[in-house]
Amino acid sequence: MLDTDRLAEYPDRRYRRPMTTHKRRDVVVAWLFVGIQFVFLGVMVLFPRDTAWIPSELMRIGGAVAMAAIVILGLWGALYLGRGLTPLPLPNGGTTLVTTGPYTLVRHPIYAAVMLLGVGITIRAGSWIVAIAFVALVVLFHVKSRWEETHLVDAFPGYDRYVEETGRFLPAFGR
Repeated sequence: MLDTDRLAEYPDRRYRRPMTTHKRRDVVVAWLFVGIQFVFLGVMVLFPRDTAWIPSELMRIGGAVAMAAIVILGLWGALYLGRGLTPLPLPNGGTTLVTTGPYTLVRHPIYAAVMLLGVGITIRAGSWIVAIAFVALVVLFHVKSRWEETHLVDAFPGYDRYVEETGRFLPAFGR
């Protein structure tokens, strides 16, 4: 049984939640978020490169560094989620509230990592279409994370306190 008073006192610990079921509508919305996200990522990766701007050598290096950062930040976030990792922006039945590791810095480190990847791809692409797809992806992640957090607040007592103390995508920004 989850001791909610203890969770409120120690929000930086992992606590197991019981199995949860989600409304069919929420599952459909969650899959729509995932599908739209992959459309934007597909445009960014598969759209032909352009000459709207010619990336300088410094821009190419910066883009490559940003793309490499996704591996570190994304894997770090995924490792800390463990069995809680799911493609859907809904808490799963085996999930825990994770506020350690990268989750001490930001609430959504995997989304932040994908956005860093997007920065690198956009800089290197030299394409306004890719840039527009990247901006759309950032907006989508903002909307998706807010929607996800409504479910996390319901699933985990103390999550609202975590929101007040931790930035969404950047440390100390976007609470």
